[in-house]
This record gives sequence, structure tokens and C-alpha cells, in this order.
Amino acid sequence: MTRPHTSTFFTDVAGLRGVAVLLVVLFHARIPGLDGGFVGVDIFFVISGFLITGLLIREFEKTGTVSFKGFYARRCRRIIPAAALVIVVSLIGAALTMPLLRVFKQSLDLLAAAANLANWHFIAQNADYLAGAIDGSLATHFWSLAIEEQLYLVWPMIIFAAAILVARTPLRHHLSVRSSIGLVVAAVTVGSLIWAIRLTPVDPATAYMATYTRVWQFGVGGLLAVAEPILIGAARRTAPTRILAALLGWVGIAGLVASAVLITATTPYPGTAALLPTISTALIILSGQVIPADVGTRAGNAFTAGFLLSVPPMRFLGRVSYSWYLWHWPALVLFETQTGSTAWPALLAVTGVALLIAIASTLFFEEPLIANAELRRNHSASISVGVIGLVIGLAVSMTAGVITVKVASGDTVSNAALSYQSVFGQESGATSGPVVPNPFQAYDDRPSPTECLVPVGDYGPGRECAFGPGDGIPVVLFGDSHAEQWAETLRAIGTAHNWRIYQFTKAACPAQNLRPRTHRPDPFNAADCVRWREDSLHQIAALAPKIVIFSSLSTYVPDYDESAQAWDDTLAVLRGTGARLVYIADTPYPNFQIADCMSGALDDWTRCNFRLDDVVRHEPILTEQARGRDRDIVTLSVNSLLCDGDTCVPARNKILFYRDESHLTATAAKVLEPELTRQLDRRRFDYNAR
Repeated sequence: MTRPHTSTFFTDVAGLRGVAVLLVVLFHARIPGLDGGFVGVDIFFVISGFLITGLLIREFEKTGTVSFKGFYARRCRRIIPAAALVIVVSLIGAALTMPLLRVFKQSLDLLAAAANLANWHFIAQNADYLAGAIDGSLATHFWSLAIEEQLYLVWPMIIFAAAILVARTPLRHHLSVRSSIGLVVAAVTVGSLIWAIRLTPVDPATAYMATYTRVWQFGVGGLLAVAEPILIGAARRTAPTRILAALLGWVGIAGLVASAVLITATTPYPGTAALLPTISTALIILSGQVIPADVGTRAGNAFTAGFLLSVPPMRFLGRVSYSWYLWHWPALVLFETQTGSTAWPALLAVTGVALLIAIASTLFFEEPLIANAELRRNHSASISVGVIGLVIGLAVSMTAGVITVKVASGDTVSNAALSYQSVFGQESGATSGPVVPNPFQAYDDRPSPTECLVPVGDYGPGRECAFGPGDGIPVVLFGDSHAEQWAETLRAIGTAHNWRIYQFTKAACPAQNLRPRTHRPDPFNAADCVRWREDSLHQIAALAPKIVIFSSLSTYVPDYDESAQAWDDTLAVLRGTGARLVYIADTPYPNFQIADCMSGALDDWTRCNFRLDDVVRHEPILTEQARGRDRDIVTLSVNSLLCDGDTCVPARNKILFYRDESHLTATAAKVLEPELTRQLDRRRFDYNAR
């Protein structure tokens, strides 16, 4: 089929880029009513697939091949220098506004961004974008750019392979090049979509940020490019199809509005929900192919979606969309770091400032590079520019990380006394100085073996988790990571009393039998958590333990009655074993990264103090005991040692209490062992459970 003549610059698509970036920016600015603004990223994926596939097909039809060097040269010139500039400026901003450990973490995130691997970096951390797990990272938004870069690397090869499969084989007598490309792109699209739908309920973080669960949106755009001759040729010549195309364009606009308003962070995504913004974007592009903006105007029909998207302000937003996307997120993170403000009017103003920076970056940095005659002529020079940008981003990120570690290494405690008496048995007015573990080491200061805490998404531990003599008194430790933080401490107690401890602990999976909440991405809703808890309770019953020690995070759900019922369900099973029950009260919940804070507050620990009652906590066992019930459960609590009244402290006598936003360091838990023993002794606890 002969391809009708058409411009390769689509004004409506430029405006659609503007819509995409506007949705993302307003979502990040927390504008009320735009909970689904993150679908702007989906729009970008479809647009990229449409433009890149069309470019490659037209080149093959014109020359019989694809210049990979030319393609990568254009991408290097267009994308990498601007990203490298933002990475460098972001690191400078972090160094000026953030504590040392946060600077180090930012350098790691931005290093992944510079390497175009941000999505896999965050997936490895099990970071849930929609749950706000990486809101504090300056590199959060690079996950989508990483996907595009990875697809830019392989997509030309896919299109070229599909083209030569027909053009240079006998298949050319039966199949056109476009048909071959369409079949391959369709297969990739369908496969990726099925993968995304199936993975979303099982592993939402991976489903959201993985390349293979997003390529289908790229493919939808690619299929539009394959169908371009039909859309701008036969379809354009008939009045009914033009009318239909105009209607479909407005349906697409309505679909994007609905996506931004109706889809929320609790919507399983991408899954099937991503079909709405993806198909809506495809309909808008399809409409613009049949009725280009200039055709609509000449025909007296200025009320098409394409015409609306082609107005100068929207086209200009599209022009600066890449730069605005790059700059707005670091600006928001640095602003919130400095001010602590999350009010949407303030954040909106920050995005306005970021837009001004983006305009300057586009006009005076990006576009001069893109338009440079020598770089356009010399593909090797363009690739060199990209490589230089890549090296600068990587080098600056690595250097920042090395420097922060070197500075932090000077803040260490030598010969720190790690005993209960030295930490809690004497008064100390010290509120500054090095702590142990060092804030940089705190995250890894956790109970061993770490394999006994079942990770999110898994059903069982990576090893046998039974400790003590085989003929010892059977004791069970049961719960989530807030139970696991006491594992080594309890093993120390068990050693003195001939205990055989069986550990059943799973991250983000409560001991209390919380019912899954519909359409919530929280890990405790996942099937792996429900199955693990059921299996663990069956195994515990089969063990017939003499003692069951359990604990759990107290902030899973905001509703007390729901939490109380969940605990009643679990306690019924545990009581059925006939074991003595010991509950360790949940430790204070800072709700911010204590180690990060302390890395910038070693001169004044009180800057990292927090209030015990700032977070809503539900511990029905303690509440019921205060009412005279549940007296068969022995309760232990160390909170009076970690807090002075309602004010909780991050450290005492050089011992750092927290490794993150909620868990004790293993060092602190070990130091607290005598307090647990003292409380058990005071209750005349029978360690032999006779």
C-alpha cells in the first residue's frame, strides 16, 4: 500500500504530551480530585510507541533498512544531556538540604537513574510508587524514563527484524512489511498486557514499574503507527469516518478525564484499569490521524479534540513536557524537605517555578543541542554527547556516595558499652555525639539469620528456623517484622532455659487475622500473607508448643473494632494450643527514617525526637487487659525506656534505637533483653511452662 503524504510532526500529539505532563505534575502537587493523575505516564508510553514506530517504519519504507546509529544518536542528543543536568543539580540540592544518610540514599537512586535502571532499582527495594514508598527520592520519576530508554534500545531491533522477515524472504509475496510489523507488535502487546493483568494482584510494585508489564502500552501506540496509511488515507476520504473519528476523539478526552478522577492509589494498577487511559489516548491519536488539526480548521470544524490539543498553549506545554517532567519532582522533594509543607497550593506554586526552570532548560540547553547542525550531521558526535552525559551522571552520583560514606565513617563510637546497665541503668544528659550502630550501618543492624523473616510476596522462609536443643522446651515466636526484631533477644533468654524456639515471622503480615480489604495494594491484603498466616497457625497447633511469644505492628488499620476482631480470631487459635501466651507490646512508631534523621543530627539528637501519640495505634490486648479481660496473656513492654512520657527519643547513652521508620536495631533489642527478663520474673513466669 502506498503511504499517503503526511507531516511527521503532529500538533495534536504535541498537545497531548502537554496533557500528559500536566496530569502528572498536578498529581504530584496533590491537587484535590486528581488522584489518578499518574495516568499521564501511560499517555507518554502510548505517544512514544506511536512516534518511534512510525519513524522506524517510514525510514524502512524509504531506504529498505533502519539506521540504528542514527536512531540512537537522536535519542542520545534529545534525552541524556537534560537528564544528566537534572541529576547533577538534584545531588547538589540534596547535599545542601538533607542529612548525610539521605544524601547517600539519593546518590544511589540517582546512580540508578543515570544508568537508566531506576525502575529495576526501585522494584528491587519492593517500592510501591502508588503507596508513596519512594516519595522522598529525587529519582522517583526516573522509573518511567528508564522504561522508555530500555524500550528505545530494543524496539528498533524488533521493528527491523519484523520488517526484514518479509522484505528479504519469500514471505514478501504474501505479506506486506507493515502487516509483518503489525503482527509482531500485536503479539508483544497482547503478551505484555496479559502479563501485567496477572502480575498486578500478586506483585503490584513490579507490575507497575517493570518494562515487560508496560511495553503493551508502547505497542498500542505502535499499532496506530502501523495503521497510519489506512487512517490518513481511506478513512480520511469518507465523511462518515471523519464524523466517527471526531466523536472518538472526544470519547478519548472523556476517558482521560475519567481516568484522572476515578482511578486512585488504591486501584490495582496497571491491571485492567490501565486499559482506560491507554485506549483513550489511542482514540485521541486515531482521531487526529483521520482529522488533523489543520484539516479540521479548513473544513470549518474547529471543535475536534485534535484542534483543542493543537492550540498554542497546549503545544508549548508539549514542547517543554520532557524538561518539566524532569525538573518538577526534584523541586517538590527539596521544597518538602526544607519546609515540611505538603499543602497543595504551596506545591502547585513550586511546580510553577519548576516550569520556568524547564522553559529555560528547553530553550537554552536542550533545543540548541537538538538543533545543532554538526550534531545532526555527525551521528558519532551525537552519541558522544550522550555518552558524556551518561558518564557525568554516573560519576557525580558515585562521587557523592563515596564522599558521604567517607564523612560518615568519622562519626563512630569506639568501645561503646553495650549493656542494659550502661544504657538504662544510669542517667545521662548526653544529647549529641556518635552512636552505635552508626546511622549508615543501622539499616543492616537486624536479627540474624535474616532469611527467617519471610519477604513480601513469598510463602515460606529460605531456611529452617528452629533454634536451640532438639529436645528443648518448644517455644514459638510468631508475628510480623515487629515480632522478628526480638528474635535474637528471645534466643538469648531461651539459651538460659533450654528452649527450642520455632520462628514464624513474615514481613508486613500481621499476626492478627485481618481480613483483606478490597482494592487495596497493602501487602497484608495479598494472598501470600493470608496463606502464610493460615499455614503458620496450623503448624503452630501441630507443634503443641509450651509457650507462644507474639507481637505485631499496631498501625495496620485505623479501625479499632476491626483490629480487635482480627486479634480475637488469632488468639482463639493460639489459646487452642494450650500454650502460655506472651505478648510483646508494639514499640513506638516514629513514622520517619530515624537513621536518616540522626545522620544529620549527631550534634543534637533531640531533632529526631517524636511523639508516641502522633500515630494512631490499636493494641486490643492491652486495652482489654486494662478492662480486666485477657488476663491469661503475659504482656511485656519496653516503651517506658524508649520514651519519656509522650516524647520518644532516637538514642540514649550512645545507643541508636531505630534502624528505620519503625524497627529497633538489633543492638537495641539485645540491650533490652534484661528488661524483658525482669518483667517476666516479676510476673513469676514459669520458663519451663509446667
